[in-house]
Amino acid sequence: MGSSSSRLRRELKTANQAKEQAERDKQQAESDKARALRDKEQAQRDEQRAQTERDRAQTDKERARMDKEQAQRDAQEARNQAQQDGAARLEAERREQEARGREREAHDREMGAQRRVEEAQQARSKAERDARSWEERAAEAEKARKAADDERQEAEKARLAAEERLMRGIPPDVRPTAEQVQQSRERLGYGKHALNIALVGESGVGKSALLNAVLGLWPDDPGAAAVGVDETTAEVQGYVDPRHPQVKWFDVPGANTPNISGWLYFMDQNLFIFDVLVILFSDRFTQTIGTLLRNAHQSGIRTFLVRTKADQLIQNLKTERRTRRLNDALIKKKFVDDTQAMVYNNLMKLGLPLQPVFIVSVTGMRDLVTEGDITNVMDEQVVYQTLFPESQSPMLESTKSESVTSESVGQDHHIPVARSRIPLFEAVE
Repeated sequence: MGSSSSRLRRELKTANQAKEQAERDKQQAESDKARALRDKEQAQRDEQRAQTERDRAQTDKERARMDKEQAQRDAQEARNQAQQDGAARLEAERREQEARGREREAHDREMGAQRRVEEAQQARSKAERDARSWEERAAEAEKARKAADDERQEAEKARLAAEERLMRGIPPDVRPTAEQVQQSRERLGYGKHALNIALVGESGVGKSALLNAVLGLWPDDPGAAAVGVDETTAEVQGYVDPRHPQVKWFDVPGANTPNISGWLYFMDQNLFIFDVLVILFSDRFTQTIGTLLRNAHQSGIRTFLVRTKADQLIQNLKTERRTRRLNDALIKKKFVDDTQAMVYNNLMKLGLPLQPVFIVSVTGMRDLVTEGDITNVMDEQVVYQTLFPESQSPMLESTKSESVTSESVGQDHHIPVARSRIPLFEAVE
């Protein structure tokens, strides 16, 4: 199911938002720090200016003191001469008063300058504290940004790990509950008293076309599954088999399309609800096939591994330079051997149980089901009679004597390891 992937995406989005907020906080802290440093420099300049003014005031005060002393001397001299010259005495007194006034003014200027020096020192101390505060805030913002980045990286690692696990065929940690299984079955139309078989695989392997052939339908027949060059199945569709009402087929959208990722295919398409999965591939045995086999095996779902489009692939093989001199029988044998080797090697490499691989074509299956014609048949008859061991189809009666028994499957067919053919309907209550 997609809940694990959605949760990881939400966590990654939250982590990215936290990182962006931390980046903004860091930039704001750095801006505030720069402003605090400017304030600190301005306070230092103000302090220097105040000190200069205080020094000047002290110089003025000293000069005023000297003027006062000189005035006092002059006054004394004037008083000495006062008896002789009253006007000179008055002038000396006036000059003494002016000197005292200048001394008071110089003192006031000195005190003002001292006060401004103290204010400048306080402003500088505050600017230094603010600068340290902005540095601490910038460090905290950087720490928060780093934490957000670490969280985002952890979320990304978790997402990649989940994708890697799913691509390797490991089911998500969150398994569907019994209630979820029941809801999925009701939504998709699971037959309670039927054998529910789903055709699955990557887009373009011919799931819908093969389903029509098994049902004995042509693409333009009423009730047939839609077929085309591009992926035509948008959602899971159920079809009742007219020849076998106890069987319900399901056509499932293909994996690895823009809307359906291969590594989410098993859970997103609710493949865990079916009784049997017919897993189709054509050109190559891909990672998606291995993932489907592993998930089905771990979920206890029986599988059929089928290579489709055999007629087209064999025809392509005939045009290759290295096979031009081979006759049809040898080319067919080479195709069978190559298929068997490809499946065997991939199952071994992925650590999956060995199981049969069936080779079919839409033409061969439709000819077999509708007319009993085995001219173009490879494994179509084996597949059909394995699925329907009690089949009484009149079209198949003429070929019954030539049918491949369950015991001969491993000997006469292209199967890595034969397995017994237990009728599928025994598992259906």
